[in-house]
Amino acid sequence: MTPGTQTQFATVNGIRLAYYDWQGERGPLVCIHSITGHKGTFTALAEQLAPQYRVVALDLRGRCDSDKPESGYGFAYHARDIIAFADAMGFEKFTLVGHSFGATASVYTAALHPSRVSSLVLLDGGADPKHETLKAMYPTVKRLSKTYQSLDEYIKGQRAITYHKPWTQALERYVSEEMQTDGVISTKSSPTAIEHDLDMHFWDNVWYYLTSLKCPALYLRPKDGLLGNTGHVYSDAEAAKLAEQIPNCRYEIVSGGNHYTFVIQDEPPVSPFIKKFLAEQYA
Repeated sequence: MTPGTQTQFATVNGIRLAYYDWQGERGPLVCIHSITGHKGTFTALAEQLAPQYRVVALDLRGRCDSDKPESGYGFAYHARDIIAFADAMGFEKFTLVGHSFGATASVYTAALHPSRVSSLVLLDGGADPKHETLKAMYPTVKRLSKTYQSLDEYIKGQRAITYHKPWTQALERYVSEEMQTDGVISTKSSPTAIEHDLDMHFWDNVWYYLTSLKCPALYLRPKDGLLGNTGHVYSDAEAAKLAEQIPNCRYEIVSGGNHYTFVIQDEPPVSPFIKKFLAEQYA
């Protein structure tokens, strides 16, 4: 277990939220994962940023080690949880680092609570994908209900996925953490909760909030798609539009990984860009 990756809990809005906490001098940075992700998304990145920065990575409700209530999904509830979590931790102002769905939740939170969020780091997210992209995610969520005879069987299947190449220690740690290993091997996260968030996604329009953001933002997009040159969350035009809509946004294209692996990698390619941005924000 690396420093920071001991699971801790905060009780907010009647539920327990799990988090990792890497201590550091500046910040704090509150990290929000993708729709099917968990706090372990940010372990390798946190190891690059701490102890210069305090990095706190959260499991959203319904995910991994956090509680899984039957209701309370969609960006409004997640934003409410994020602010309540910051209150519980004593964070008056903080940077939000969001990946994919977590980036979009971060935009929503920052737009509604401009006095609390000092800056934003958006990792291939920040606004709603096309409905076709959202619909394509339902089969993936359904597969989360699958069980396995052993953790090795699960890891072997994950290693075979096209967009998990090259396989790294960081990826193996990430996929191992998302599974519960008591008896039958199954995901810790609730597929029902994730499906609720997907359902709610069709009713949201976070694009609307981009122009109202008050804080500086860094938007990072991977050069590689999930299928090499294709399979991006946003088209080139959509990505450029996202960055243009935010009043004070730096847009960078990052080589060396795709939607997942430019964050979840032994030395995440996003790290130098984030370090440079944070150095300016916390000068």
